[in-house]
Parts: sequence; C-alpha cells; structure tokens
Amino acid sequence: MVAVPLLVLGARVSGLVTALFLAHQGFPVHVLERDPPVDGDQDVAVLPPHALRELAVLGLADAVCARAWEPVRLTHADAVTGALLRVADLGDAVRTRFGRPYVLVPHAVLRALLVTACAADEMVTVEYGRTAASVDDLGDAVLVTDDSGGTYRAEAVVGADGPGSRLRGHLAGGHAVSAPYLLHRAPGPAPPDGVLRLWSSPSLHVTHAGVPGGGGTVSVTVRVDALDEMHRDGVAAVVGRLMAATAPDVRAAAGEAVGTRPPRVLRHHVPLQRGARHRMTVVGAAAQPMLPHTAQAVAVDLLDAAALGRAFDHADGRIVPALDEYAHVRADPRAATAVRAHDFAALCHAEGLVRRLRDRLWRTDAIDATAAVVDASGWGPVAGGPAGRPRPSDGRWPGPERPGVAGPSRDPSGPAGPMAG
Repeated sequence: MVAVPLLVLGARVSGLVTALFLAHQGFPVHVLERDPPVDGDQDVAVLPPHALRELAVLGLADAVCARAWEPVRLTHADAVTGALLRVADLGDAVRTRFGRPYVLVPHAVLRALLVTACAADEMVTVEYGRTAASVDDLGDAVLVTDDSGGTYRAEAVVGADGPGSRLRGHLAGGHAVSAPYLLHRAPGPAPPDGVLRLWSSPSLHVTHAGVPGGGGTVSVTVRVDALDEMHRDGVAAVVGRLMAATAPDVRAAAGEAVGTRPPRVLRHHVPLQRGARHRMTVVGAAAQPMLPHTAQAVAVDLLDAAALGRAFDHADGRIVPALDEYAHVRADPRAATAVRAHDFAALCHAEGLVRRLRDRLWRTDAIDATAAVVDASGWGPVAGGPAGRPRPSDGRWPGPERPGVAGPSRDPSGPAGPMAG
C-alpha cells in the first residue's frame, strides 16, 4: 500500500492543472493516469481571458498563447441557408476589453505543456499506466485500488477522470437529463482570414477553427433524434445525409470530418447533489460534463483547479474545510455554465417560431456579441465578475448576486452567445 497526501485521478488537462494548482500552494500531489503523457488528441481547447488569467498564475499563459490560434472574429450562420446570424469581434477587441486574448490551442499542445510543468515541480509525481478500479471512503482517508491491484491510501482524493469518474457515485446525483449529442472532430482546411466560423441547424452544429502553424480543425455536433435510423443505416450514413442538406460553405469546411473516427457521445447532466464528501471531491467534467456548444469545458477545468488550490491555501491545508469551501465556491458557477451551454444548444438547434425569433434577435445590434462569446463562465465580463464589477477579494459573491443563485439566465441575448463547439 502506498500512502499519499493528495491523490488526483486522471492526468489529462483537468488532472494535471489541478495537481499544479495544489502544488503551487505547497501541497504534495500524486497523480494516476491510464494513458501515456503524449497522444494524438485532436480536440481543441478554447481559452477565454479568464482561463488565461488562471494559467498566468502558474506561469504558463505566455507559453500557451505562443502555441495557440487567435481568431480575429467569430461568425455564426444558418447551416442550411448560409445566412449570417451574428458576428463578434475578437482579436484586438478582446485584448483591449478583457486584458487577455481569446485563443484556441490543441489539447495535445496544452497537455504537453502541463506534463512538462508537472515534471519540473518537485511537489508533483505522475504515475502512468494506472487506472482507479475502485474507491473506498474510509471517512478519515480514501482507499483507491488500481487496475493492477495496487492500493493507495490518501488523505484526500480529487477525481479529474471525466464523466465516468469513480468518485461521482460517492457524491450523488449528476445523472444525464438530455438526449445524446454525437461529437465528431477531425483536421480540416485552414479557415480563411483568421475567422472562427460556426453554423447551426436543427440537427447540426459545425465549428471551423484554425490551428497554430496553418491548417484547421472541424467539429460536427449532431443532435441525436433519429436513433432507429442510425441503428439501421449507421451513424456516418445518417450524418452524411444531414451534411448533404447544408450550405456549400459548410460542406467545404467540414470535408471528411464525419465518419473518419468514432464520435464522442455527450449529454447534459444535472449538477451533483454534493460537491465534496468527507475527503473526496471532483473537478471539471468529473463534476459537470459539458455540452460542446459553448466550448467551456477546459475553462471550467482551469477555474475548478484554481479554486481548489485557493481553498487549500485559505484552509491552511485542513482538508475537510478546504473541500467544503471549494464545493461552495464552484457549485453555482459551474452549474450555471452547464445550463448556459444546454440553453445555447437548444437555440442552435431551434425550429419553427423559436428559430425565427432567435434569428431576429441575433441580427440586432442591441446584443454585445463579443462579450457573449468571451463570457459564458458564469462570472461576468470583466475580471470574472458580473456586470463589469470586479470580483471581491475573497472570490465570493454576497447574497443573490452570487452567480447562479438566482438561476442562470435563459435569455438568448445573455452570456450563452455563440462559441466554438
């Protein structure tokens, strides 16, 4: 049996950045991960300014930005007709208003930078080729057994192992409540003019982004409303028919993205009933899986990890108070972000009257599209605070103004604006 102070399950972006924030506060961390440290992950992480601020705390923001793609603007159009719905200025407009850029970086690049940072930090050890097979709550400790039969007794365990986290069952709730979405992602042509392009239809949501050094990446999110047809004809055939009905520029951007690799299945989940239990908690997708439409998954990973590190610092290393503070601080904003992603997905796939009202609203000049794109975090547009107010020094919002307490807005003009899918 191996005794460790803090054990993190998962060493992809969420687990690695969690380990770094805990180590940044002076706490030794051991990380278990199934996959090797370098892989061919085709996903792209969207990093808005508030996420880059957290990376700057670790000294990684400049290195990430140097290897990222910064779009000059975002356009969102109807996938069937090609009609333009919204335009949001990014690039210099975001830098000026928010102090940092809005960038996209390949997951593999971001993970490689985090792996290097962990290797250089004497407070972090990472063990690859290990997966948690079981987690036993001992009350004053947690016993983790890996798939090879090895055991770890930890003073606290953090689940950063995605929607299928071994810790989720200990925290109650968090079940899926939406129909599934299928996410396809593959390399594609470079987007022209440095523009991040989105298209939406009742069944599809397509994103065309760039990657550093040239080239591009395409994601196609499919709302599954024809399961029988997919079982009969196959996913690729059904999605191919849907793509054939889209505008020419959508087909040109998507190319062969659909059917080149197995899709990922995503659903909207209700929040966990408890964010921490005894000496266990979860971060990122292990706490709240995100639909891809607002592309906030990695930003949530970073915000969760930073909040957990600060909670340990505030509690002077006392585990239970630290986990309780983290669960309190992050529960509402994380849930609000997930609901905004779900609501924005509903708008993207809207039909009939809702679709016509959405198009009319999105075409008006009354909506601050840039702020909507940058801020879907639940914290507000400036320095992470609502309505342009700076966040209080303790990171909490008093009373009903704390994000999410009054319930997330379902106004399509609000911060659930168009993002990279």
